[in-house]
Amino acid sequence: MIKRIVSNFLLLQLKILAKIQILKIKPTIIGVGGAAGKTSLSNFISIILREKHKVRDTKGKNSETGIPLSILGLSVENYSILEWFKIIVLAYVKVIFDWNHYNFLIAEMGIDSPIEPKNMSYLLKIIRPKIGVLTNIALEHSEYFDPLVKSENQSDRKKKILEITSGQEELLLRSLPKDGSAVLNIDDPQIAKIKDIKATKIIVSAKNKNADFFIKKIEVAINKFNVQFSYNGDNYEIKLLVPLPSYYAYSLILSIGVSVRCGVSVSKSIQILERNFSLPHGRATIFEGIKNTKIIDSSYNNLPSAVVEMLEFLNQISNKRRRVAVIGDMRELGSLSLKEHKTLGEKLIKNTDLTILIGPLTAMYTAPVLRKSKHFFYSFLTFTEAKKNILENIKQKDVILIKGSQNTLYLERVAQMLLKDKKDIVKLCRRGIFWDKRRSNTL
Repeated sequence: MIKRIVSNFLLLQLKILAKIQILKIKPTIIGVGGAAGKTSLSNFISIILREKHKVRDTKGKNSETGIPLSILGLSVENYSILEWFKIIVLAYVKVIFDWNHYNFLIAEMGIDSPIEPKNMSYLLKIIRPKIGVLTNIALEHSEYFDPLVKSENQSDRKKKILEITSGQEELLLRSLPKDGSAVLNIDDPQIAKIKDIKATKIIVSAKNKNADFFIKKIEVAINKFNVQFSYNGDNYEIKLLVPLPSYYAYSLILSIGVSVRCGVSVSKSIQILERNFSLPHGRATIFEGIKNTKIIDSSYNNLPSAVVEMLEFLNQISNKRRRVAVIGDMRELGSLSLKEHKTLGEKLIKNTDLTILIGPLTAMYTAPVLRKSKHFFYSFLTFTEAKKNILENIKQKDVILIKGSQNTLYLERVAQMLLKDKKDIVKLCRRGIFWDKRRSNTL
């Protein structure tokens, strides 16, 4: 009870102080929601807008605490009660003395639950975006939506949970003002169904030629990523010298759609992206590995839709080289965990030559699928158990995908172990003393 009272007090203080800071600065707020890819999309928007504007972004902090802390320019070191009260004092200082102006606030808006303060409705009490964009709508944190579904049928449960999740995500778009803009990927079936959007719609699609932004062609190879698209009857092309999963075409075009609404031309947006392109750490970054291998580091997190796309990407760029996947559990799926981990097994069979599973859920649900098909795989409960096996089984010129949920797994350690140049460690996700301590507790 006392913990809840303290928590509610801290959240209230953060919400009020963040709202005051927004009223002072009056930036145009860009809200970025969706199941996966929020940080990458936010990063692309920021890259474009920073060319001529002052921008503040939440840099992956998308929660009821992360958003207000980002607005106030504060960060938490150890998450103790004493630290939080220190943060509140500093927040009051910021509100009084910090008048540094910025034109745009790019806020990632993540939902962990249908219940406040973990849902979209609570985040919208902190900020009210004028421009809104969703990356996609898919299963995320499903175990917290489980109690709202009565059906025992797995397919029905998945459909209903997805509907409830969509109901939360679409609040972002429905909350936009009439003079605002909603940038929509209508190729996502859930986003395509959203109604009652008052804001001006900017449509992105690879299927509908009448879309504002029509994606004509996506080229993916080991050393390039090209996207051809049209806008208002004119043809454009983005050329990047790095390989990316095909869904990044949507992220890039969505970022251009947002930037056009903010006054940056399509041509200028492309120039900026090509010149300054970067990915957030742990999201499909390619590294050179030991034994002349290629490492696809996507170790930040793991969702069913995202892992499927990354496995297809592994298959796409391998070019006859051996395909290796080090895959961790997909956490917080609740009653859908069994079904989704079995489906994962089927995708691994199609897209990999060697699979190394890490975590109790993949051991329980995915391993039997691989075993039945006689797929070449190993399964371990922890990184420590898997470490020696990974080193022994990596061969010359393998292409290695690393992907897993963060809770207790922290598969960035696999990437760190396999890096050819250890200076690249700083480019991995979850750096710093706090994460070092968390990792040391899960050896």
